[in-house]
Amino acid sequence: MANIYDRIFKENIEPIIPILAEKIFGVVINKTLEIKDKIQITLEREADFLKKVLHEDTSDDFILHIEFQVKNEPKMLKRMLLYRAFLYNKYELPVKQFVFYVGDKKPSMESGFIQDGLIYSFSLRSIRDYSYELFIHSDRPEEVILAILGDFKGEATEEVIRKTLKQLNDLMGNTLLCLKYIRQLEVLSNLRNLQEETINQIQTMPFTYDLATDIRYKQGIEKGIEKGIEKGIEKGIEKGIEKSILAMWNSKLLTVEQIASINNVSVTYIERLLKV
Repeated sequence: MANIYDRIFKENIEPIIPILAEKIFGVVINKTLEIKDKIQITLEREADFLKKVLHEDTSDDFILHIEFQVKNEPKMLKRMLLYRAFLYNKYELPVKQFVFYVGDKKPSMESGFIQDGLIYSFSLRSIRDYSYELFIHSDRPEEVILAILGDFKGEATEEVIRKTLKQLNDLMGNTLLCLKYIRQLEVLSNLRNLQEETINQIQTMPFTYDLATDIRYKQGIEKGIEKGIEKGIEKGIEKGIEKSILAMWNSKLLTVEQIASINNVSVTYIERLLKV
């Protein structure tokens, strides 16, 4: 998944996976265990979601692997097969694999093959096959924003966007957190070429949160100023030391070792600065 979309899904994926797993993949999750594996080193990238799903009867346990895709990835089948092989080899458990496609075009990725006695497949789901209403009525903003990617069922685009914004506002009120999800909604809307309409609808809604009065925002500003001062002082000291070293070197009265000792820096630092 690409750049900014990848960050949004990575940030929001954890709280809504049990909901999506049941609604979209037909998998019930009650308890999971984090998988701290090494396979990310071997493969091109780490999995979007990878957990061991636990049951009272341990014989029912399995590995759940989910990938979110914005684009049709030609090598997806190979990548999923590699994951399957590594995971089964390490955990000796059934592996359930899903690719959740959220792009605008129809998914064209191969999801299975038969080759010399090997039969393999993963489950491919496209969000466009599900009504936006499946997501919009959720009490989790991470799920609500997915409504913009669903099937509008012939309903007017501006009406779906308006409903989505209203649901976010109803859940969180006029808060900084609400603005975060509205911003994410705007970004995701670009996957459907709806960013302009989304911005228009945002402007008609009563989102007038005042950052200047937010305590956390103030604390962030103060911390930022403090850090800026610290960095400025550090930079100033460093510049002062550099000027002192250059002046001593230009005087031709001291060796590199003597200059390093006086300024309490390493000889390597002096040589790098003077390029000698």
